[in-house]
Amino acid sequence: MTRQFSTPLTELPGFLSTISMVVDDGSEIVRSLIAAERKSPPVYDPARDLFCVVLEGKLSFENAMRQARALIDETERACAIEILEASEVFLRKQLPAPVGVFPSKDYHLHNGLTLDVSPLWHRRTAPERLMVLHFWRKPLSDWQLSAAGAVIRTALTYHQPQYLACELDFISVPFPEGGTRRRFDQYNWAKIKPLSDVDLKRFWKQFLAAWTVYHRKEPRVIRRRREPNMFDSLR
Repeated sequence: MTRQFSTPLTELPGFLSTISMVVDDGSEIVRSLIAAERKSPPVYDPARDLFCVVLEGKLSFENAMRQARALIDETERACAIEILEASEVFLRKQLPAPVGVFPSKDYHLHNGLTLDVSPLWHRRTAPERLMVLHFWRKPLSDWQLSAAGAVIRTALTYHQPQYLACELDFISVPFPEGGTRRRFDQYNWAKIKPLSDVDLKRFWKQFLAAWTVYHRKEPRVIRRRREPNMFDSLR
């Protein structure tokens, strides 16, 4: 039988994926990087699409729920229903306005790695607002949220400073630890408390050290995994 070996990451994973890896335990970061070698399926795409079309007023909340329940893929269907249900109060309160996706923006870490700061949405309300959607099961820590806010602000400063005055809606709909239902959280700039430049460097220091350790490891034999259960490998 021909052995298959893992392919180490040469680029950083997605924006929120990378942020979510940064914890105090360097060995845990290395394990997260190894897990990221196998990309997770885009099971949250239908939930994001339905969330945005409701915000735009192109679809009522009730019709969005009908479409969510009609999704063929079991995991996509469960995610979309859970996220829409948890977000119902917010979605019903919003005035319809166009939602656009910002072009990707680069954020450079101190070892030359580049982080793609996306997806970031632009809501053309009055006044205009920026929006981030975090729909993974595991919530981000306060530290991770503040780092995400700092990265977004830094990327805007370099690429689109005219949007720095826009308020931020950082929408997170995770399962709280020990919870059985998703929780809807909405953070603005004041609540997310972006890290200072000094604290942001400290945030990345542990990750960069773990990245170095990760790349010193030998390629690993890929073992056949059991058939996944629903939500396996989802963050």
